[in-house]
Amino acid sequence: MDKDAKVLERLVVFDCDIGSDDAWAMAILLRGELLTLPGGKRCKVVAITSVQGNTDVETGSQNALRILSLLDRRDIPVFRGCANPIIPRTWQDQSRVHGIDGLNDLGDYPDVSDLQEQLQQEHAVNAMYRLVCLNPKQVDFLLCGPLTNFANCINLYGNAFLEKIGGVFIMGGNIYGRGNVMKCAEFNFMMDPEAAHITLERLKEPALILPWEPSVENNFGLPIDWRLNVLGSVDHPFLKLLTRVERYAILAHKRTKYFKPDAALAAAYLFPEAMIAEQLEYHATVELAGVHTRGQMVLDHLRGRRVDAIHGKRSNVRIVTHLNKEPFRTIMSWTGFLPGTDISKLCQQDQTNSQSI
Repeated sequence: MDKDAKVLERLVVFDCDIGSDDAWAMAILLRGELLTLPGGKRCKVVAITSVQGNTDVETGSQNALRILSLLDRRDIPVFRGCANPIIPRTWQDQSRVHGIDGLNDLGDYPDVSDLQEQLQQEHAVNAMYRLVCLNPKQVDFLLCGPLTNFANCINLYGNAFLEKIGGVFIMGGNIYGRGNVMKCAEFNFMMDPEAAHITLERLKEPALILPWEPSVENNFGLPIDWRLNVLGSVDHPFLKLLTRVERYAILAHKRTKYFKPDAALAAAYLFPEAMIAEQLEYHATVELAGVHTRGQMVLDHLRGRRVDAIHGKRSNVRIVTHLNKEPFRTIMSWTGFLPGTDISKLCQQDQTNSQSI
């Protein structure tokens, strides 16, 4: 492989706490391997790493195997990650939006007893470090759960890790103080605020962050009828399980729009020009001590207006503030094997203003 070709090939570590949202994101990334993406980029998923979050690490790892089984991908290794946040939580998540097992406890899942060889003995944190050492600057991290694994890799290996990573793409945090598990905090950051803080403080290049609020704007949400009766009509094992899980969630929570933030991040990673309507640079940190705001992502809106010990800090994030709905519908349709879906126009998208990775 020549030098230019190597630059265009991106290796992906997908870090997740698998519920249905992560499952869609994983499927998008795996389907994306079939494409030559805008700018000539190709991607290959080299690891699925599980982390505490929607469910426990062991169940999340089994969920990963279940999704890989349904997608007939027995070649992707799965690594168990951190079972607990960096600092033990003093609160309990009572929302159980994804049930106890991440898939709304519906049962009747595919048997993955013959896939246990895909579940590696190596810890996810060590696997992350090993992969960047073998492929410096070529491994991108899509982080769709709490940031515990990634932050612990930073703590263990420091610059030896940070100087070898490629791009970092995070679904988490918030920009308007709107929470989804606490009044002011988003789930992924609240499940391990210290990990989110470490990640943002230590990164050497800005991460791209898709926060909670832009991914659940009404203007971005897809119609429930389309999800259940159009995409939901596809006769494929992956769609049958996800439709069963999501139909239950939609009815139980009386949802009026269909939102999938983790899937939107994966789509934005593959097709940034098509998916991202607006992004802004900030310096961001995470509140750790607030009585009401622990876990909230805090953006420095004063950067550039004055320079002092606090506000002189460089930008460390690119915040996605608005997404485009129709490209997302196309990507979900294509990922969900909906007949007649044409993904080619997105692959040919002009990249004059595309986001680099």
